[in-house]
Amino acid sequence: MTLVTFFFFAHQPERLLAYEKRRNSGKISSDQLFDHYFDDHLNAEVFRKVAHKCYYPATRLLLELVLQHKDTDKQFRVSYGLSGTFLDQARRYEPELINIFQQMAATGCVEFTGETYYHSLAGLFDPIREEFKEQVDIHSTEIEKLFGRKPTVFRNTECMFNNGIAASVQSMGFEGIITEGVDWLMESWKSPDFIYEADCGLPVLLRNYQLSDDIGYRFPNRNWEGWPLSAETFAGWLAGNTDMNVTLALDYEALGEHIWADTGIFDFIRALPDAIKKHPQLEFSTPTEAIRRLPRAGKIYVDDFSTISWADKERDTSAWLGSEMQQFAFEEIKLMEQTIKAANDPYMLHVWRLMQTSDHLYYLADKDLSDGDVHKYFSAYGNLFEGFIRLHTALTDLRNRAERASGVLSDG
Repeated sequence: MTLVTFFFFAHQPERLLAYEKRRNSGKISSDQLFDHYFDDHLNAEVFRKVAHKCYYPATRLLLELVLQHKDTDKQFRVSYGLSGTFLDQARRYEPELINIFQQMAATGCVEFTGETYYHSLAGLFDPIREEFKEQVDIHSTEIEKLFGRKPTVFRNTECMFNNGIAASVQSMGFEGIITEGVDWLMESWKSPDFIYEADCGLPVLLRNYQLSDDIGYRFPNRNWEGWPLSAETFAGWLAGNTDMNVTLALDYEALGEHIWADTGIFDFIRALPDAIKKHPQLEFSTPTEAIRRLPRAGKIYVDDFSTISWADKERDTSAWLGSEMQQFAFEEIKLMEQTIKAANDPYMLHVWRLMQTSDHLYYLADKDLSDGDVHKYFSAYGNLFEGFIRLHTALTDLRNRAERASGVLSDG
């Protein structure tokens, strides 16, 4: 028996206002800080566009499929990783979307995983990871409040993983973690399609990036040898796998936003459960079910200085920390923690955490070739220098406010 674990992650950042729009704002109260730093108009525009193309049609389709197969011998099961900032924007701009996800939760066939609420790099701040744990707790509380169940499996921001992160996640009571099945982890005998253990003993699910990217990346490519990909063909590839578990993890926006509906992506997803169910050796699973059912096939070891992720060709932290500009901004964010928390102002704390969102650093990447094109595609600001100015000036402004609030600076 091979378990097939579908996992979709959805995230939207709170995009920063241009410096020119903040420069002459004058004195403001703490409860106005969000509007002072973040571009609500742009955030609403992007979210509603993506909701129309992806979130609504994809979620309604998957709910339909879950309900269609719910009372059969092989239930269709899926899982989601929804960042806190995604949930915040859904509440503000498209609250009906929350209702659809709640309908999915009510089926008992859908799992929601844990992560940092702010989709941040807090797991890389320091070995203690107090800020990381606080953000994870906030997210877990919100997921339980919305969907009735506290997350039991964790997926860190962009699948970032190392031994220390795994140990911190284990200490918080999670049963397992999802990360990328990077090639250098796979020794001659290893496959990503088993359950492994981290150095601390925490069970690890590895994303099968080749099969995941066949759907989430290569599907519309007419020059790909697998094009056009049918549900039957893909199910056949899964059935030819004799390992224990295939984790298919995709950016949710691949469905309809990055891969448009006219490519047939929704028709492919609609046909996939039936195609998979034709193979008796395949069965659907959620991450927690896979971890609870399957034995461990060995250990994986990722030193804290060799953090892996699912991003770019390197599959490390270089998508966010690969340039001096990114490293400078990251250090600015990290070093503000004590000052921000000393101010004892929940609004300041919230906007500082929103500035931690990984996208702000992702926009500053200066990579070349295809990875550089991807970073430019996702950038909210047009170029990395504009992204740096927005982030740096916002951080400087916030730090000054926090220092005045905590008494480090006077108002004079």
